[in-house]
Amino acid sequence: MIFSLRRYLRVINSYLQTIAKAVFYFFRSLQYTLNLKIFIPNLVSYANNLICSVTLPTIVIAAAIGVVIGVQLGPQFVSKGVGAKLGILTLLTMSRELVPILGGFMLATQYGTALTAEIANMKITEQLDALKIFKVSPSFYIITPALIAGFFLTPLIFWLAVLMGTLSTYVTVALNENLAWNGFLSSILDYFKLDDALLCLSKAMLFSTLIVIIASTIGLNVGGGGAREVGKATTATVIACFIVVIVVDLVVTMAYLDL
Repeated sequence: MIFSLRRYLRVINSYLQTIAKAVFYFFRSLQYTLNLKIFIPNLVSYANNLICSVTLPTIVIAAAIGVVIGVQLGPQFVSKGVGAKLGILTLLTMSRELVPILGGFMLATQYGTALTAEIANMKITEQLDALKIFKVSPSFYIITPALIAGFFLTPLIFWLAVLMGTLSTYVTVALNENLAWNGFLSSILDYFKLDDALLCLSKAMLFSTLIVIIASTIGLNVGGGGAREVGKATTATVIACFIVVIVVDLVVTMAYLDL
């Protein structure tokens, strides 16, 4: 029993140390950002990777969900004479929950795992040790550029996905039920608020920041080994990011609804 207790305490201590490191990396990167100490080549590289790997899958998934909403709800709404309300319903559903969560998952599986694998490989091959010899911090060289790229580009990607998902719903219902565009759009203009847009943007920025910090921390914590350790690290990144996205989304949504 004492052995089991010690083992659990070691596990808890390990998790606490990892969280402490993540907080340290975040504030260190924030310091570099505020002081405008940014490694531009990596910033451009991470921004390009984010756009190429996350944008298209997120938009495709959002559009597919929009089609499903149109097929499932379109006939019921139109038959009851409230087809126009489908516009605001779709936009709110997409912007508040569906796109942030699915986009966060896509960000974790594409951007986060790539970042973890890169950092883990650099650590295993002692490239990070070489950086330390030249007094170059991993926070400056890797984490800060990845953090900035995600913080500014993720909201744009999410909102593009929201718009494409909403448009795909309208096209689906228009083709099947002859729904007029004016009514669909008018419901959006009448009921959609700036707060709803800010909720989606805030989730995008928050998720991207958390995913980058989690991915970087896990990558930097990789010990000795080879490809197997890199694989374990990327798997841990996906699991941790999925859990964090769900929990943080719940907290942010509840806070928004209580305002």
